[in-house]
Amino acid sequence: DVPGGSNNHNYANVTLIVELARLHGVHAVWAGWGHASENPTLPDELERSNPPIKFIGPQGPPMRALGDKIGSTIIAQSAGV
Repeated sequence: DVPGGSNNHNYANVTLIVELARLHGVHAVWAGWGHASENPTLPDELERSNPPIKFIGPQGPPMRALGDKIGSTIIAQSAGV
């Protein structure tokens, strides 16, 4: 089901991941390391799918906040880390 080629066509392709998850009736997706697992759009789109699909990992907003080096530094400093 997953095409070959660059990551944009397979393991980093959020639209394809969500479509395949819906097609196969999965209840949850774990995206592993790298690729789409670091893309906050993936948990957002899985949650918006009908029916919603659980993303095994952080939700989009924390991924966005911690993916921003300045924002994540402020969060860490605020938490006393």
